[in-house]
Amino acid sequence: MNKTSICDSKFINLESTLDGGQAFRWHRNGDHYRGVIGNKVYIISNENNLIYLNSLNFRMNEKDLKKIKKYLGLDFNLEEFKNIYKNDYYIYKLINQNFGLRILKQDPWETIVSFITSSVSNILKIKKNINDLCIFNGKKIGDGKFDYVFPTDRELIEIGEKNLRKLGFGFRSPYLIDAANKSINKEISTVKNNDSYDNKLNELIKIKGVGKKVADCIMTYGFERRDVFPVDRWVRRGLINNLGYNNKLSNDKLSVLAQKKYKNDSAYIQQYIFYGEKTS
Repeated sequence: MNKTSICDSKFINLESTLDGGQAFRWHRNGDHYRGVIGNKVYIISNENNLIYLNSLNFRMNEKDLKKIKKYLGLDFNLEEFKNIYKNDYYIYKLINQNFGLRILKQDPWETIVSFITSSVSNILKIKKNINDLCIFNGKKIGDGKFDYVFPTDRELIEIGEKNLRKLGFGFRSPYLIDAANKSINKEISTVKNNDSYDNKLNELIKIKGVGKKVADCIMTYGFERRDVFPVDRWVRRGLINNLGYNNKLSNDKLSVLAQKKYKNDSAYIQQYIFYGEKTS
């Protein structure tokens, strides 16, 4: 098995899902997105109203196919989700306009590094930082410019704060080193488990420089939590301007209130607000 179709194109929007601020190692060429998951290079494409998956440095099997479908979040029923909010004009409109936006299920360690890097930054800069880091680490697995394996916690320690600063990570550099040390020493877990939200939050904010918003992003994109509501300026704008939340509240307080309201739909609600507000 090599190139194979995985779903109808109406079920996933590749642009909003792969290049909308959740992940930073997918690179677009026309309707094709090339990226690395683990030590494997994939191309995901939209052709003739079908989504195709192609592998480049290995031959895929059914296990790989199942893994990618899970990674892409194709197990989540978007139609059912949309119908729950048919009486909420704003949320329903966002889901309708951006239907196919899904939440990726990424590697926890890569997500920890990525969202520490995201602090006071933008998507283009985060992508550059993360891909430069992988290239510097030097584990090339394909013939593409960005076909590199993501560094482990121990490899990040070996790269060191000085080199991280040279790569443009700036004030985030010691935070990344701290995260790597805490991962190695088992002070934080990079294994998906059934921890309560509060336990996982308290664990992640032990990392220097990590507050609630970054921890919430890590839990959403790296630990497959659906009960998390990260709030940045875009989500804040949506909550205040369209859902009536008090503009005097902090982002963290808005997050807590929205999380209580939307419960297990929190991650998807915030993702649609984030993308809808950012691209409107």
